[in-house]
Amino acid sequence: MRPLPEEYKQRPRELLDRENAEPSMFINDIAKLFGKMISHESEEGLSHGYRRMFGILCFRDGITQIELAKAANLSAPTVSNALNKMETLGLVRREFDKTDKRKAYVYITEKGRAQDEYIRSQCREIEQVMMRGVTEEERAALISILKKMLRNMLEEGDA
Repeated sequence: MRPLPEEYKQRPRELLDRENAEPSMFINDIAKLFGKMISHESEEGLSHGYRRMFGILCFRDGITQIELAKAANLSAPTVSNALNKMETLGLVRREFDKTDKRKAYVYITEKGRAQDEYIRSQCREIEQVMMRGVTEEERAALISILKKMLRNMLEEGDA
């Protein structure tokens, strides 16, 4: 893994020294740092939104651009711009519906699949770094707590 630029590490280091830090602050900084580490290692420097679209396309290849936007929880213009870049890089291809030229189906290319596998391998490697020194018992407890927190938030969202 390549060393991270110092500016990526400044806020998380400050958080470690805060007396009044809340769990949500750690969750937020861990998630951001995880994403930055993946982007930093990515050959194409792809952002979180791109990675999310890759993940969706790997399981639902050939979905429409609108379906991709909904599944990725991104706006249609954002997805369109991202797909333009991804298409230029040779990571995806679009095919337009023969009867409705406004409808585009998105397919991940072999180069895109290779990039997705690379991203996934980076995620696994960073996960190992992140969990270094954490026992299986601590890992299980952490997952249990995070699941409770996620359920609580989902339930509140349903209220």
